[in-house]
Amino acid sequence: MRIVGGKYRGSVIKSMPKREDTKLLRPTTERVKESVFSILNNYLDGVKFLDLFAGTGAVGIEALSRGAKKVIFVENDKRFCNLIRENLKKLGVPRESYEIICSDYTDALKKLARRGEVFDFIYADPPYEKGYYTRIVNMVRKLGLLDRDGLLILEEPKKNPFIPEDEEWLVEKRHYGTTTVSFLNFNPEEE
Repeated sequence: MRIVGGKYRGSVIKSMPKREDTKLLRPTTERVKESVFSILNNYLDGVKFLDLFAGTGAVGIEALSRGAKKVIFVENDKRFCNLIRENLKKLGVPRESYEIICSDYTDALKKLARRGEVFDFIYADPPYEKGYYTRIVNMVRKLGLLDRDGLLILEEPKKNPFIPEDEEWLVEKRHYGTTTVSFLNFNPEEE
């Protein structure tokens, strides 16, 4: 996997070797990553970014490469947490620019809320088959983890997309092959 744009553009980051004992990793494709970051590009300078279900850290590293001030990576699998650390170290990312929380996403979101963390962007790419979308949306909204103008970005399967409880939250939906990316904001502008 390689970084598409910004400071670390063209750098290759490691992925977990495919083995039977490794969880099914479905990394964000380069096409999806490039498209999403083309949309966000002018808004990334100095932001706080949460990479939920981080895997190899490719999405969060892309955000750092394009100017995010701080990225918090949340990943449940310790092997991937170590891989994220290794990728960040290889790129020379300053330690103060990131945090890795190796924990279940629900525990991590609660921990972040207790600390008073608020994010400009939250990117969630959960395992498609687990059906975590509604819970993620409800937790992020109820815990107040998103800045008023911030976006929750959900990567989901095109064949079974998430339908938000309130249609006003949906800012935009983009389709890339078998993947759909939804952009949600919980404080839509009033007409």
